[in-house]
Amino acid sequence: MENPLPANPAARKKSVVIIASQSVLVNITVKDILSGAGRTHSLPPSTLEQDDSGSRPLRAGPASTPISTFSNTEDDRLNMLITSRSLPTGYLGPTSFVAALEEDHELVSSPSDRRLQDDAGTAFPSELPLYWIQRTAEILRCLQDFPTIKQIVCEYYGLSKAAVIPSLLLNALPSIQVTIEEAQLHKSPPEQVARVLQNTKHVLPISSTTTGSHFHELFTGSNLRLEIFGVLYAIAGRLSIFGLAHDRFPRLNGMAARERFSRKMLAASDAVLQICQLIAPVNDLTIWMLYEILLLSKVADGDTSSAKWRRLGDLSTHVFELGLHRDSQQSNSLPVFLVETRRRLFAAAYQLDKSIATFLGRPPRISLRHSDCRLPLDLHDTSLEAGQSDMELALQGLDSDGWNTQGSLHRSTFLRQRFLVSTFREEILEVSLQTQNRGTAEKLRDISVRCNQTWDSMPKQLHYSPDSRDENMSNTTRMMLIVSYLAYLYNDFLIQRLLVQQDPKAYSALLDVSSTILSTVLDFCAMREDMIDLRPDFMWTVQPPVRLPQCRGSDKGAPETSSHRSTNPLSGSRSELIRHLSVFISHLESMARPGVANQELFHRASKIFSSIIDEVLEPRVAVTLPGPEIDILADSGTCMVENDDLDFLDMLEFGGSIDQYVIF
Repeated sequence: MENPLPANPAARKKSVVIIASQSVLVNITVKDILSGAGRTHSLPPSTLEQDDSGSRPLRAGPASTPISTFSNTEDDRLNMLITSRSLPTGYLGPTSFVAALEEDHELVSSPSDRRLQDDAGTAFPSELPLYWIQRTAEILRCLQDFPTIKQIVCEYYGLSKAAVIPSLLLNALPSIQVTIEEAQLHKSPPEQVARVLQNTKHVLPISSTTTGSHFHELFTGSNLRLEIFGVLYAIAGRLSIFGLAHDRFPRLNGMAARERFSRKMLAASDAVLQICQLIAPVNDLTIWMLYEILLLSKVADGDTSSAKWRRLGDLSTHVFELGLHRDSQQSNSLPVFLVETRRRLFAAAYQLDKSIATFLGRPPRISLRHSDCRLPLDLHDTSLEAGQSDMELALQGLDSDGWNTQGSLHRSTFLRQRFLVSTFREEILEVSLQTQNRGTAEKLRDISVRCNQTWDSMPKQLHYSPDSRDENMSNTTRMMLIVSYLAYLYNDFLIQRLLVQQDPKAYSALLDVSSTILSTVLDFCAMREDMIDLRPDFMWTVQPPVRLPQCRGSDKGAPETSSHRSTNPLSGSRSELIRHLSVFISHLESMARPGVANQELFHRASKIFSSIIDEVLEPRVAVTLPGPEIDILADSGTCMVENDDLDFLDMLEFGGSIDQYVIF
């Protein structure tokens, strides 16, 4: 038999140590770990803490015992990623081979998966690798911050008009607090670690009789699951950056403390997600967690990070796996509150997908043509927790299109509005990726007409006007109105920008919508003066959603270089636009502070817009720039912008992600 040890003595000694450590590890079962056996063997160090700089979470994975050092023999009960059976398949559509063998053309899971769900307790081995046991213990120890987490979540739902997960989530907080106090959950006792993991392995048992007010009982108390921690940690991590829970963070260096807390919550929620992807069948809590982790990642890592794009892929994949995109098959077998909750999550994921796709210039991941999920009904969150009779009464207060007839503005109201606007964004993105020809202009005009008609058909209370000042309207409501209006305007901006390639007359409309976007953004930014406590963190609510077309003017007396150029394509006031740009630049400069994830984005945008203003007010030497030669502000003034900066502007879609940063 060939000697498995290397000939080199030093290498042989190292290999012997590894083999010896393996022989010890393979004999440590979960029961041993939880009962205290094998305590002489050190567990992997915590990976939920920050590194020395406190600027980023540590890499997920054991620091002292790499995965590769574990034995991979059949008797190794600590196999890292392999379970005895696979997780349930999830949704199967009409073209699925398995679904074709069933009476129903579509089903949530295959027959074998159903048997697996019925026998979920034996579907997975009772042991988990030592590393994941340690990670679960770390996740529970993060509940030491539960008072802060609870306060942030409660304040968020008390103020927010943008929350997607219904407020029935709040019902879970008292139950979790009781468990923490009675079972000392935050100290991660072994029996609690085992119970939480065992609960997480089971399918979430939702029946047609489950009510919204009792939904939390399925994942709290004796049924406590890991997913709910991932949801709460992600919400708390994101909202801590926005200035909530003032008394929980020191006044001096408070922002640094918030950023450390946010990073810790991101690492903890990521750990929950990793474990759940190994052992837990996909359920509604999984989608909640993925959605909130994505939003937290946008704040922590920035809009241009690849992490955000990958997390969007995880969210869209799980949306399809749970079947949220197919409304027709789930509405008859699920309780009404859950159907409506799923519709809200799909609407939110759909419009977020379009927002990120626009910002990064990539294809969207969730296509409406492959979905039939209906709009969520325009109901208050409390209706989802009501009984059958109260729900029926609430449904009577809706019109034929699903809008409430009382003129109320609920969270679901804005979800519906932004979803409708996003459907046209998907069409615009599709046209933008096609070869531009004469037929393109007709397609774009058709999209524009239908988008305007849809916007005009919405209830009048959803139409933002800078001239209207309703003293009874809260700042949070006004912010949501502005956000939806900007998303609608940005659709028009994208359409006009594509149209100018076919029709030079669109230059004027392009400049007009750009000017309207700019003035609306300034209305939004001005609101922070009324929200003093949130002012330091207000930058996260707005990514600069304005981008004037690349252009050049001409010095007085210089010849016109384009026969299509109007002498003054901008229909509004030149001086007013200059003032608006100057104020906008000031906002960009204030947001480009050290430590901000999008600091470089804000800094470069500020530099570019400043150079434009400088050249308009003090024109120097005219230069030739690529692209259409149009006048940005007046007949005089040349845009002295470097070519690479123009390329940078072409790459960015500033308006793509504004709406998901709004929290109130």
